[in-house]
Amino acid sequence: MFTITRTLGTLALALAGLGLQAEDFQPLMKVAKTTWPEKTHLGVICDYRQSQAQVENLAMAAGPEARITVVDVHHFDQASLAAQILANRQANFLVLLPEDRLVRDGSYPATLAVRRLALYGIPAVGTTPKALNQGAVFSMGDGTQGDLLVTNKLIGTVSVILPEKATFSKKASLLLAEPRREGMAQIAVMPMK
Repeated sequence: MFTITRTLGTLALALAGLGLQAEDFQPLMKVAKTTWPEKTHLGVICDYRQSQAQVENLAMAAGPEARITVVDVHHFDQASLAAQILANRQANFLVLLPEDRLVRDGSYPATLAVRRLALYGIPAVGTTPKALNQGAVFSMGDGTQGDLLVTNKLIGTVSVILPEKATFSKKASLLLAEPRREGMAQIAVMPMK
């Protein structure tokens, strides 16, 4: 009985550790900075209370020269209006969070937001292959196993020079990433009314 309890306890701790593992936005931001060095205003649409840790990880990866405007949504039907808010705030590109409750890679609200922003010439990026299917221009992260995935078709009026397709092993992507700086991007949260 003691062995079963100990085994189940160890398994529970291991699974909890997997759930707490945060997305590493360093490789994605390295590609974004190389592709668009002048674009430092990132947009995020998410349920901020649930995704605050992901936004902070993104802010660390973006660095102190960047700023992030977060539109805090609580219902799936707010994604299109949130995209309009980001366009009005002149965000340079949208970053899709992989684990947001509402507007994540692969979700219908994310597709609406990406397509709406593309009409204004604002591209989107993500960390999983699903993001490309939604209209993101490139994707790189834990969900791509270190591969830089680039779209073969752009939607809307987005006009960008895309990065070369590349593959980085997890170890190589960490070597290519800039070291973490003390500062992080400024985060401004806009609540939906």
